[in-house]
Amino acid sequence: MRAMAKLYTMTEQILVTGAAGFVGQHLVSRLAREGHSVTALDIRPQAPDRFAAHLGDNINYMSGSILHEDFIRTEVFLSPTSYDRIFHLAGVVGVDRYVDVQDPLYLIDVNINGTKLLLELARGSNARFVYTSTSEIYGRNPDVPWHETDGRVLGPPTQDRWSYSNIKAVNEHMIHMLGAVDSGLSTTVVRPFNLYGPGQRNDFVVAKFLNAVQDGCIPIVYGDGDQRRCFTYIDDFIDGLVTASERPLGENETYNLGGTQEIEISRLAELALDIGGRGDESPSFVDPAEIHGPDYDEPVRRVPDISRARERLGWEPTVPLEEGLRRTYESMTSQI
Repeated sequence: MRAMAKLYTMTEQILVTGAAGFVGQHLVSRLAREGHSVTALDIRPQAPDRFAAHLGDNINYMSGSILHEDFIRTEVFLSPTSYDRIFHLAGVVGVDRYVDVQDPLYLIDVNINGTKLLLELARGSNARFVYTSTSEIYGRNPDVPWHETDGRVLGPPTQDRWSYSNIKAVNEHMIHMLGAVDSGLSTTVVRPFNLYGPGQRNDFVVAKFLNAVQDGCIPIVYGDGDQRRCFTYIDDFIDGLVTASERPLGENETYNLGGTQEIEISRLAELALDIGGRGDESPSFVDPAEIHGPDYDEPVRRVPDISRARERLGWEPTVPLEEGLRRTYESMTSQI
């Protein structure tokens, strides 16, 4: 029998792992503004500036690894019922970090074993465990838009780029299976689609293009640029993530959270130039084989079906792409 449904109170004990990452910083800031008591865990030694003003108030920043079992068991989880909600964001994020990697076993360790430890400690806790997965789950499935129940279509396991999708899928399986048999734990999996916004590292395409423009360089597009993507502004994603976490206990759910406005990557590069006041210039194009080798595989389209999030959460993105790009660029230029 599943746990009784529970509506969340105004002030809660919340754990956020990966709190100093791109999503983590925005999430912790949002939760702190709402008045929750947040334990913000990250491997980085110092708390980021984005939520530094709340430290010592309703944010307790803890520096440590989810692989250090004694630390997690004795300092992070003081009791089996320490937290009302757990947002698990910690991990090695981004396809680029899975290509030509020097220590593949570390990827397995931090992503899978770290998640396994957190799930063990959350068992029977009457908490909601929220996991950020990825749109890479769907691989190169040609039938878009992708619904949460659609199948995965991947390339051969000899291609490094699919390891990110597979590692995230293993975690999803663990979470779904545990949620089905543990009457005290409710689980949520969210699959973001091409997030962007202030504070993102430069290896992601929006940040890379805008930083190139800011630095007086030309955005570099791999291939002919006809790959189509749907981008999601970080504030929209955080809204969906928090709303999904507030669902009554007793259900296990998965949501696509993403924009639905498709754009070609070549056009994205042109928009970046426009926003930087350099609309008379054009992006440059390079053969992706020169960067990633001849076997690199890239989906042509990546489009979410967000009908489930719209119906159950009342969520849909509100920030148009050009507006989100402008906000992101302005945040970069204001730091100069």
